[in-house]
Amino acid sequence: MEELRQTAFAYYKDAPEQIRRWVDEFFLEMDHDEDDRVSLHEFLTYMEMHEDCTHLSNPRFFDELKKEGSEELDFLDVVTLFYIVYSGKPFCNGDCKKFVKGVYFTCVKCFDHASDAANTFNVCTACYVDGKYVHGHKKFLDNFLLLQTKRMEALNQLPASSIHESKSPEPGGTSETSNNSSSRRLTNEPSSSGASTEVVPVNSRPKNRTGRKALKTIEVLLALGNIFASTQCTIM
Repeated sequence: MEELRQTAFAYYKDAPEQIRRWVDEFFLEMDHDEDDRVSLHEFLTYMEMHEDCTHLSNPRFFDELKKEGSEELDFLDVVTLFYIVYSGKPFCNGDCKKFVKGVYFTCVKCFDHASDAANTFNVCTACYVDGKYVHGHKKFLDNFLLLQTKRMEALNQLPASSIHESKSPEPGGTSETSNNSSSRRLTNEPSSSGASTEVVPVNSRPKNRTGRKALKTIEVLLALGNIFASTQCTIM
């Protein structure tokens, strides 16, 4: 889970201010008692409010999500949750039903014809190797090989000349700089002043609770944010 946590943090760190605000609000709405932590009860209650996220509403997933030794979720844990929801990281459709952190096998036919992520069929490596799943299709690929296969299919449909074209950097050009760090409190590096280095939301909690926007569904938040596309692959 630590690798996912760092990936989610990298996207959040490089996202525009408006998108970070939406992610912050996701945390603030879940933290009902405003103690800057999300308890198991708050987590389960929030997830059960959203029909497409009820599979996340279980204590076992909560325990995986929180840092080792902690009893509740902190802000970075919730950023990781946001990343998991948005990216469609799967739960195993085999016998174990566990959240899949790493490599998994996907039914290629379901992947090609699914209208959304919920209609794909994904199996963790253990259930796949042991045959502990029931499905009507036979062709499976792991998620990395599936991506490579789709890439090669797309390249094969391009004219040969376009595959070798590349754009040279303009003279004097510089790489994209990171967003203004003065508006953030995102560092995990030691502070010379001895202040806390805990990751917290960029946008502070409104003093007037009634002024906070209620999130109808997680899907609305995600559709507004489009968080990963907007980063333009700045961390790749």
